[in-house]
Amino acid sequence: MNDELFTINVNLAGHRFPLTINRQDEQLYRDAAKNLKEKIDSYRDRHAQLPYESVLVMSAYHFAIETEKLKHKEDVGPVVENMELLDKELDKYLKELQ
Repeated sequence: MNDELFTINVNLAGHRFPLTINRQDEQLYRDAAKNLKEKIDSYRDRHAQLPYESVLVMSAYHFAIETEKLKHKEDVGPVVENMELLDKELDKYLKELQ
């Protein structure tokens, strides 16, 4: 694992931001900037009449929704654990019946 810090420059909504990050995370940051640009461009194409600020808000909201979906999707751990416990108890019960 390479934790070397370095600075990259990303362009977000027409603004240049120098970010100091771990080198291993560079592609993650670049992909995130690319995804944001694509979403902004998509909203601008579909809603050309809206002010740019509104397009930015809509883009941020889109990614907030995606983040919430991921949080809920990952929250199945306790359910899986309970299912495994039930499976073990059922196996034990079935063995006792034999």
